[in-house]
Amino acid sequence: MRGTVQRASTTAQVSGDVDDGDLTLEESINGTNISATWTGRVVDGSCGKEIRGSWTQSTSPDTPQPFVLRKQASWQ
Repeated sequence: MRGTVQRASTTAQVSGDVDDGDLTLEESINGTNISATWTGRVVDGSCGKEIRGSWTQSTSPDTPQPFVLRKQASWQ
């Protein structure tokens, strides 16, 4: 999967995959170097709609931050 994440005025590219319920995403602010890594797991019973894990910035590998990703309802 590929996409972007935006924080304030900064947009970063993300790419990765989900394999057997495990999420791995690499984030890049400049499009070349990895600036952060997302690792998580699909929450049991969420039908693949929620992933929880840790976001780790490359410059601060000893201070991972928790995250929750939830699938949003689509508007038709």
